[in-house]
Amino acid sequence: MFYLQRTRITADQSRIGGIVFECSLQNRQHRHATLISQEYELWLTKDMNGGHARFVSRLSFDLTSISTDAAAFTPQSARGFKLIWHFTPSQLQKIEDFREGKEPHFELRSRLLAYVRYCTMDGKPHGDPHYAEESAYDTDTNGYPIRFKIDHANWAGILESIGFRHIILQELSIPTFPPAFGRAENHLKDAWSHHRAGREDAALMSCFKAFECLGFSIAGAQIPRADAVAHLMSGQEEAKRKRIEALWDTLTSFCHLGRHDRGAPVLLTHADGELAVVSTTMLLSYLAAP
Repeated sequence: MFYLQRTRITADQSRIGGIVFECSLQNRQHRHATLISQEYELWLTKDMNGGHARFVSRLSFDLTSISTDAAAFTPQSARGFKLIWHFTPSQLQKIEDFREGKEPHFELRSRLLAYVRYCTMDGKPHGDPHYAEESAYDTDTNGYPIRFKIDHANWAGILESIGFRHIILQELSIPTFPPAFGRAENHLKDAWSHHRAGREDAALMSCFKAFECLGFSIAGAQIPRADAVAHLMSGQEEAKRKRIEALWDTLTSFCHLGRHDRGAPVLLTHADGELAVVSTTMLLSYLAAP
């Protein structure tokens, strides 16, 4: 049988345009094997115990990672290669909704067709050559399907490098933040990082800080919220400015729940964090628009 070892997971947007799984396929038995075909699929699970898994995507090969003799395996040999997940925003959002701030767990399923011939310890042929349909087993656990998790830091880094935040935001045109919004944008990035790691209290507080620093950033001094809105929406109708000011006040009041400085602590859920980061992103983008 074949064994598969995962060595690294990265995002490559420059050439491949996907998430890359760097792997090594090992032929541990005393046999010669020539691979005729290989198929790999990525599935989503709740934890390392598996349970009800959900199909995510087929994986394709990075052809530049495969040598010309990659299909031929001698006994106890291995070949490195890369699998590419050409993700879609809906697939990423499905994972984000499913994991609810926890570390994402996956299964790697495979089907391999090989032409094999077993041999003795001294290399002499043993038995007739034949075709065999197999799966690639985990090099660490000897189990199948291969189950693994991606820790919070790596997963957040992958999503950040590909620019994914929420599928709603993927469908909208978010303008580039102007220099005056630099501090607010940094707090917003922190908020998304906290949210992806399941730290909803910290996510809400980072959203709060994004608005708290805005007045000083645009005017060089701490100014009232009404003056900040008037500065950012100069030329707009007063009625619209007042509604935006009220929206700003309501959103920051909600985000202040992450502070827990008064009254009984409030249990903040993944949905609360999602509401905060998406709403903050949209309102900051609205205020930053020329």
